Amino acid sequence: MGTGNPKGRAICVAMSVYFIAKAVLNIILRGGFDFGDMFIAIGLAVIMLTGFKGLNYIAASVLVVVAAIHLPDNISNISSNWIYLIEGIIDIGCAVLLCADKDVKEHFSKTITINN
Repeated sequence: MGTGNPKGRAICVAMSVYFIAKAVLNIILRGGFDFGDMFIAIGLAVIMLTGFKGLNYIAASVLVVVAAIHLPDNISNISSNWIYLIEGIIDIGCAVLLCADKDVKEHFSKTITINN
């Protein structure tokens, strides 16, 4: 699959691996399969790999919303939820990369062309 920037694509692949690994880790830590977490992780990975224009902002929005939803619980129970707080911080970092890093933004430069 082509990309606008190989370095940006490599960063997106690394983020995709992180999302899937985080979902698997959460399954292990919680002791049960959470379809929602895995669905979000796979969806974000697909978005990361497509490189279509504008999807980086959608992915960043999802990351920030999920981190914000879980933030109050993670802070209130910080002694037992420190790993989730770290995940949230990494998620926010990924969102910043998706919106601010020039290589990542250039990776998301593909457009959909419909030929008649």
